Amino acid sequence: MSLTKRNINMIYFYVFIAQLAFDRALWVIYLSDSGLSMGQIGIIEAIMHLSVVLFEIPTGMISDLYGRKVSILLGNVTMLGYAGFMLYSDSLSLFGLAFMSLGLGMTFRSGAEEALAYDTLKQENREKDYTRIFGNMTALSLLSLSIAKLLGGWMADISWEWVYGSMIAVHVITFIPIALLKEPEREQPKQKHMNFVEQWRDQFKQGIFIWKKNPTIHMPIILFLAATTTIVILTFYGQEYFTRLGFSSFMIGAIFTIDGLLGVAMAKLAHRLEQKWEFFNVVNYGYGLYILFFILFIISPEWGIVIAFLILSQLITLFEPIFSNFIQNLLNSDVRSTFFSMISLVESFVIMIGFPLFGYMIETIGFQNGFFVLLIVLLIIYSLSFLNRFKNKKS
Repeated sequence: MSLTKRNINMIYFYVFIAQLAFDRALWVIYLSDSGLSMGQIGIIEAIMHLSVVLFEIPTGMISDLYGRKVSILLGNVTMLGYAGFMLYSDSLSLFGLAFMSLGLGMTFRSGAEEALAYDTLKQENREKDYTRIFGNMTALSLLSLSIAKLLGGWMADISWEWVYGSMIAVHVITFIPIALLKEPEREQPKQKHMNFVEQWRDQFKQGIFIWKKNPTIHMPIILFLAATTTIVILTFYGQEYFTRLGFSSFMIGAIFTIDGLLGVAMAKLAHRLEQKWEFFNVVNYGYGLYILFFILFIISPEWGIVIAFLILSQLITLFEPIFSNFIQNLLNSDVRSTFFSMISLVESFVIMIGFPLFGYMIETIGFQNGFFVLLIVLLIIYSLSFLNRFKNKKS
């Protein structure tokens, strides 16, 4: 077996095991059972997103400067800490530390797994396979999460110790594929003789330079962030929205399980779509479809809302590998994780602001009107993208 094939297989193994988050659909219930109010739970959610905003770029720089494997290893250690804190916490401050660990672990992993896969393929000039490989990674991740949600619900009925004890065991097992990963050859950072602070400052400047140097990527990134942010809001608040529509907890769980399983198929199809459609056509038509089904999500009857939600989620899953591949092709290895961390930072910052704002809108103007506000924002961004393309054609 070639080194590249073994590395990709280990990445697949790692992604599947690491995504067995048994509490993904249960942590709000767990915190509530632990005596926290919904307001306190909201504070903890904000702490998690704040830690992502604070640490996203520094951890991306660690991946670029010191290696993807180091970053993934540190991410696994902090995720292990999250599960441990959740198991033994009994106060707001300790749960806050748990979610800070979760946010930090997410930032260490953010971009590092994709960058490792891309660098692995690049050493054999197989970059064209990246979208397919990334799609496989996404499919495995979604399949793993679907399994984890089902098993997590079963374990929670027995004991919460089973849920978080199993997560600790999972992250211990994850050290095996991490140990077997081999860091591929890549461009070495130019800041070798700089001190630590100078290295990080230069890395950040390179990311800004890439943004300025490639104006064609501005609108695709903005459109991607708009779509991913709104789907996160729909997914989080959708649990309560579906409840108010009259769906039982079992049906809501089934909806989100179906969403994950459909995502497996969509992620596998992404590379075929990329082969048939030019990237900017995928962006423009895909975003147009996203807005169309967002409108249907707002105005449809109950089961139409569910179908529209599932399609919205699948559009994001289908587009993400194609978007990632397009951006990866523009980057050198020494800034790859840093630039994707910048994208994740902006996304986390928007979510951190958007979550409480949308929650406030629900309380003041209701779900329906809140969704209309999101739709107006999506339409404004889409209009700006058309104006930007028209301006570029004229120039």
